[in-house]
Amino acid sequence: MKLVKLLSNLLKALTVVIFSALIFVVLIQITGRYTSFSFVWTEEVSRFLFIFAIAVSAPLAMEKREYVRVDFLLEVIPDQIKKYVDAVIYLIIGCFSAFLIYYAYEFALLGQNQSSATLAVEMYYINLSMVILFVLLALYSFINIFAVLKNSQEEGVRQ
Repeated sequence: MKLVKLLSNLLKALTVVIFSALIFVVLIQITGRYTSFSFVWTEEVSRFLFIFAIAVSAPLAMEKREYVRVDFLLEVIPDQIKKYVDAVIYLIIGCFSAFLIYYAYEFALLGQNQSSATLAVEMYYINLSMVILFVLLALYSFINIFAVLKNSQEEGVRQ
């Protein structure tokens, strides 16, 4: 679990750095509109930073179980079964994310010989953000399965 905590801390730091850079680039873009300076690269950099911000921050939301949920049906289910339903939901999300890793990599390979218009960055690296996203979502989904079931067992011991 130390490795997971280290990964989470790394993702938190990356999220702060990427969002800070995004804010800085957008401020440069806004400043360029009201001055005689023209910054053509800011639109592309802000788009790429936003893509990577999603790729590193979405798994953090999965780790903390902060995704928006419709729990109408969960309210009807008895408390003893809710944990198992949660575990199945995380299993489905994890399996679906793991399934999409291959297709995300295939998508990343499409960008190998293409470069972005302004920065001339190979699109493979930008598209690779989807692979990162799905790997991390699958990892944290499977971790959540164990966390949910462990909490279920600990609550059963306490009662």
